Amino acid sequence: MKRLLNKFTNNSGVIAIEFSFIYIIFIGFVFIIFEVCKFLFVVVAMDYSLSQAARNSAYKDNQTSNLDYTQAFNDYFYKQSDFWVMFIDPKNIQVDASFCTSVNDVINNRCSSVYNNKKRLGLYSVSYRYRPIKIISNMAWSESLFSQLDSFLTRKVVYMIESSR
Repeated sequence: MKRLLNKFTNNSGVIAIEFSFIYIIFIGFVFIIFEVCKFLFVVVAMDYSLSQAARNSAYKDNQTSNLDYTQAFNDYFYKQSDFWVMFIDPKNIQVDASFCTSVNDVINNRCSSVYNNKKRLGLYSVSYRYRPIKIISNMAWSESLFSQLDSFLTRKVVYMIESSR
């Protein structure tokens, strides 16, 4: 009778089943934490690279009258790539520099890509197409979620362009 009672109260497989349920949830949380950290890293890397490139290209010792501030900004921005190239694909980055005469022009988006001595404000912007890691695919809810997260992150900064001339 004691053996029959032990067969009905045996708990030998319960730990394995509970572990499998908790393991799935744990792995899900690990991927969520990784995705949030990756997103924050991308935002911080773009902010840092944009601010450094804009600061370095806003002041140039222009001995010649035809200094290309846009090219200088691009060069300085992509020099920062050692910092973020492991997680950010440079092909998904759009870098732009435009120049304005006043703050109202910046606000009303009336800037041009051509620099002249009257346009002393530089509007530098970086856009990155952020794509999350697809863990679950071929499900309607996951495709809807990932399509909403697949978007452009845009950062802009305005600098007063100074020169030694």
